[in-house]
Amino acid sequence: MRTLADRALDARLLAALALAVVSCSGAPKPPPCADCAPWTPAPIPRPPASAAAPAPTQAAPPPVAVYSIEQLLKVRRSTAPRAVDEQSFFYLYDAPGTAQLYRAGKQGEAPKQLTAYPDRVSSFRLAPDGKTLVFLKDLGGDENDQLHRLDLAGGEPIALTSSPKVKHTLPCFDSAGKRVAFTSNARNGKDMDLYVAPWGAPKPAPIKGPLVELSGSFTVTDFQGDRVVAIEARSNVDQDVWIIDAKSKAKKLLTKHAGDERYEGARLSRDGKAVYVLTDGAGAGAREFMALVAIDVASGKRTDVLVEEHDLGSLALPRWSGPAKKGDPEDLAMVSVNVDGLEHLAVLSLDKARKVSGRTDPKVSGVIGTIDVASSGKVAYVSLDASTRPMEVYRVDVATGEAQRVTRSDHAGVDEGKLVDATIEKYTTFDGRKISYFWWAPAGAEKLPVVIELHGGPEAQAQPWFSAVRQYLALSGYAVAAPNIRGSLGYGKSFAHLDDKEKREDSVRDLAELGKALARRPEVDPKRIALYGGSYGGYMVLAGMTLYPEMWAAGVDVVGIANFKTFLEQTAPYRRALREAEYGSLEKDSPLLEKISPIHKVDRIQAPLMVIHGTNDPRVPIGEAKQIAAALEKRGVPVQLKVFDDEGHGLSKLKNRLVAYPAMVKFLDQYLRGPR
Repeated sequence: MRTLADRALDARLLAALALAVVSCSGAPKPPPCADCAPWTPAPIPRPPASAAAPAPTQAAPPPVAVYSIEQLLKVRRSTAPRAVDEQSFFYLYDAPGTAQLYRAGKQGEAPKQLTAYPDRVSSFRLAPDGKTLVFLKDLGGDENDQLHRLDLAGGEPIALTSSPKVKHTLPCFDSAGKRVAFTSNARNGKDMDLYVAPWGAPKPAPIKGPLVELSGSFTVTDFQGDRVVAIEARSNVDQDVWIIDAKSKAKKLLTKHAGDERYEGARLSRDGKAVYVLTDGAGAGAREFMALVAIDVASGKRTDVLVEEHDLGSLALPRWSGPAKKGDPEDLAMVSVNVDGLEHLAVLSLDKARKVSGRTDPKVSGVIGTIDVASSGKVAYVSLDASTRPMEVYRVDVATGEAQRVTRSDHAGVDEGKLVDATIEKYTTFDGRKISYFWWAPAGAEKLPVVIELHGGPEAQAQPWFSAVRQYLALSGYAVAAPNIRGSLGYGKSFAHLDDKEKREDSVRDLAELGKALARRPEVDPKRIALYGGSYGGYMVLAGMTLYPEMWAAGVDVVGIANFKTFLEQTAPYRRALREAEYGSLEKDSPLLEKISPIHKVDRIQAPLMVIHGTNDPRVPIGEAKQIAAALEKRGVPVQLKVFDDEGHGLSKLKNRLVAYPAMVKFLDQYLRGPR
């Protein structure tokens, strides 16, 4: 499931490459994939609800890894496709060591690299005429993205902004491609104001001050005529949809509500009279899962388009070039459907009443990154990932649902057939709830050391994507468990709120109960269980090690929170209110923030800890890593601190991942297996 760009990064970003994609309408080049077969991956096997953990068939020594961690880290990925037409598209590819822009030509043509920066290209969008594109790029992972323009007929990219302390969001083009709308915190570093700038001229005009000053965190998701659609985020689980008139500057709130309601991916209908949006709000009440609704712009009336007992995500609509022709649907929408972390696609034909007149379920499933529909509405490009299939781009025929892989990234000689797939397991936690987790383990082994991988967010979800770390561990005699403890998305609104504020440490109890459940598995060595997590998952590592110190053999904290007070004081100003809504306010909840901060229980930590962090992290500042490492060093607890001066919230550069993760593997081997 992929949603708000400002959501805390998930473990995939932290353990692999960092790519940010917002929905709205000189290096080795990968060969074209003209002969790739359609892909329909097998579903993740699920044990019967009453089944006991499988007994190992035989004792086996730890196997020699099929692939080194370095080789697995060099597996490249293609993602974030944007359609040019039914035969070609642009995408991000990390062959140079960071994510850069590429263009995939028609069948038989080699892809062309368009950018070559030492830092990643965060995201991009193609102009309606296909002649130019706009992209975002930061410096050293600081997430202060700057706007760049690229003329696709030739020439070097042009920086449209150059304010290193200012954050810009990805612009949306108006229907004619003459203007772009975006938000930026240039005015005060905190509030994301609305900017509208001309685009069509051969030479870009200077960007002037904001069109509308706004209070809070806003992101533009569509621009049609003079109507700008923007989503205001008060937290990761509470948003609103606004219509802002680019001519009159008038603002209209479409989603007035009480309590928390999520709104994601808002897009105008073809006729501009309604907004399609994913939400768990139902107008007069609330629903548990994200559904697709249409909201009439004039009246505010809501129409349920697609409601399922699972979260919908990744809403995509074509960039229509005109009104519907005879026989065509009035609108067409594509969404992902998330079932226990595994996603499949649904293609919806919609009539003038905003109701589903036809549905196709394309023959693809996995973990869906980006969906982009060509302006014809006949073809979509989808980035898709799975445990044993690194992320690639697929072309989906909207009418038939057939999917064809259209990128072939460099997989560094790794044979997908030798990788370890995941199973979904469940355990009962302290209050009787069932918690699910993904499980990777070598077959037929016993007395396995286990690494519990904890996702970020907390409003996120562990999913079965390809991970070099997961695969290396599972191929070299470890098991990996990735749980979705309370507070995770994908299991309903009520479940996501079970860890709010005073209930924060209930999620740590879920973690402890998982440790007990794993210890009961006959193939697991209960004395060799370690914790590993990034961002909020890093906090969970530290919380687990302070509240249940006797359970863990080691911990790895990647860009994690140690002290909620210093975290909130030092996180980027534009993020503070979003995070206070989840954890508690500096002004009102100081005792709670102190209570849940691992730094105040650091004397309980018994197991060795590795800490990995980027100097330029705007989300969880580097001070969080330094203070926990210093406190443990003072007490004589084994601790390793690895700081990367050209990174931020996670490691986006291959050269740094090739330092950090081999060191992490060596650390785990030392404390879970002993010196070799």
